[in-house]
Amino acid sequence: MLTPEMAVQNISSSPFPLVFLEPIADVNHQWAALAIHLSPSDGDTTALLNQLFSEFEFHAALGNLRCLLPVPDPASFETHFESLLPPSQFVLRVPVEYCAGDAQLQTLDRLHRRGYAILVQGLPVGGATLTEAIAGISVDYTSATFSQVKGWLSRAGAGLHLAEEIQDQNSFDACQQLGFRWFSGEYSLHRTSLASRRDPTSRMRLLRLLDLVASDVDSHEIEQQMKHDPTLTYQLFKLVSSAAFGFNSTITNYTQALNLLGRRQLQRWLQLLLYARHASDKSNNPLLPRAAARAGLMEALCQKLGCDRDEQDRAFIVGMFSLLSVLLSMPMLEIIGPLKLPSDVLGALTERRGRLGSLLRLVERSEYGEAPLRHADLSGCGLTVQAYCHSLVHAYRWASHVSAEAHA
Repeated sequence: MLTPEMAVQNISSSPFPLVFLEPIADVNHQWAALAIHLSPSDGDTTALLNQLFSEFEFHAALGNLRCLLPVPDPASFETHFESLLPPSQFVLRVPVEYCAGDAQLQTLDRLHRRGYAILVQGLPVGGATLTEAIAGISVDYTSATFSQVKGWLSRAGAGLHLAEEIQDQNSFDACQQLGFRWFSGEYSLHRTSLASRRDPTSRMRLLRLLDLVASDVDSHEIEQQMKHDPTLTYQLFKLVSSAAFGFNSTITNYTQALNLLGRRQLQRWLQLLLYARHASDKSNNPLLPRAAARAGLMEALCQKLGCDRDEQDRAFIVGMFSLLSVLLSMPMLEIIGPLKLPSDVLGALTERRGRLGSLLRLVERSEYGEAPLRHADLSGCGLTVQAYCHSLVHAYRWASHVSAEAHA
């Protein structure tokens, strides 16, 4: 019999499974949870999950978000899983086949009573029923069985129903109409909504401001550009007046606000504003936290490689700018061509060239899409799986915070 101790030994003596964090969004495109995926994920994952939360501190990436855990063996999970987080923060993704027998259902009932939410992966068959322990159903939108989902959702009632593999906004809207409340997939990268193209002049103004900041021009020139945008001025003064800056005096002018913020923070704040929702939008822009995660992961991986502070900053810019073509529905070169970007940033964004380009390809593969990350991708960039895991926590901790702030 394989004990948890033997499982840990097996993990350490074989290639460490690759870990992916997939955002789960609500109906307003705000992150509601992060799903952990493991590759390969054969057999019981409990020992590996324990290692992720103890050695790599994956709880730090969550903030107030819930965490979807892959639990192919709930009985082992019930006995051996350990975490400092309360059970209420976890949603256990259980194969639908596990819900067939009385003994299995009793295990799920006990986990439910301890405070864990149970999400069934797939649709039950035949005349099966869902017990009160089941909080919701998780269904692949592209699967052949999705046509049967309406009847099951009407029987299950309201719950944490998750629609996966959503590829566009129309599919998102259709799933929302069916009663799904959680969503995952690549829909934010293939948007059909006009929201991404609203007010392009405002976003181009932000790009011009970013160009000025990067060129280290005099603050007076930055002020003149900001004065053309009253909304931007309001957001600047609101930001520096927040408790995070601990500034108690009255802010009376642009120079004071810009000096308090600092050039590096100003640059990052402007980058985030590129993805901020339009004033008339009811929903968040789903690209905002995704771009933040890319930027944070690029920066953290660059740091793991021993790069200096300047290259880490350029890595951050590459990650943040990498979704501009989706945001503005324009070719990347047309967007960034007028900017005086460093050659390695330009090469990474347009041709995935150089060290930053290789890291961007790695980050894109880490998003659990059609071309998932491989061990060879990490070794090719000079990174270990351990360095990748620590960087992943750093990136998603910040992206989770950005998602929450966008909703505030």
